[in-house]
Amino acid sequence: MHNLLNKASLILSELKKPIKNVLIFIGFFAILAAIGALVINTCTVAGTNERIYSVDGISSLEGKYDCVLILGAGVRRDGSPTPMLKDRLIAGYSAFVECNVPMIFLSGDSEDSDYTETVTMKNTLIELGANDKQIVCDGYGLSTYESIWRAKNVYGFNKILIVSQKYHLYRAIHIADELGIEACGIDAALQGYRKQPIYDAREFLARVKDALYSIIEPVPQYVEKWEDIYG
Repeated sequence: MHNLLNKASLILSELKKPIKNVLIFIGFFAILAAIGALVINTCTVAGTNERIYSVDGISSLEGKYDCVLILGAGVRRDGSPTPMLKDRLIAGYSAFVECNVPMIFLSGDSEDSDYTETVTMKNTLIELGANDKQIVCDGYGLSTYESIWRAKNVYGFNKILIVSQKYHLYRAIHIADELGIEACGIDAALQGYRKQPIYDAREFLARVKDALYSIIEPVPQYVEKWEDIYG
C-alpha cells in the first residue's frame, strides 16, 4: 500500500507541470479573446455612432433612401408586437413619412407558419396608417446579418434607413458598411425596457460574431425573395 501511495504521488507531481502550462495557456487565450472582443465593440460603436438619429432628429436627415428597414424584435403569443418591436414600427413609420422614402422593408423571422414576425409588423404598420402597397415583407430575416445581406443582395436596396434600438444599431450599421450599403440608423428606444441589461450583454458578443460574418460574408440559407414563395 505504501508503494502504491508513493507511485500515485509521483505521477501527480509529474502531471502538475503540464496541467499548469495548459491552464496558463487557457488563461492567456481568454485574456486575448476578451481584449479582442472589447476592441471590436469599441470600434463598432465609434465607427457608427454619428449616423444614429433620434426620432426627433429625423428631419435633419438628408438625401434619398431606397427604403426604411425595420428589423424584427419578437411577437407575443397573441400575435401582438412586443414593446420593443412596437416602438420600432412607430419610429420606422415616422421616418418613412418625414423622409419621403418610397418603401418600408420589414425583415423578421417568419420561417415557421406558427410564428410570423413580418405579418404582425405589417398589420401594425397598416393600423398606423401605412399603405399595403408601400410595404415589402421578408420573412427570411432570421438574423441581423441575414436581414441586411438580403436587403442588398436579394431585394437590391443600396441606401437604407435602419430602424432599431440604439444598442443594436451600432452592429446593424457596421454590417451594412461592410456589405457596401450606405446606411443611417433611427433609434427606436421610445421607452426603457425591462430586460435591457440582458440585451446589452448579448449584444457585446453579437457584435464580435457579426464583425467576423462581415469579413467572411457567408451566404444565408435562403437567397430567394420571400414573396416569390408566400406571396
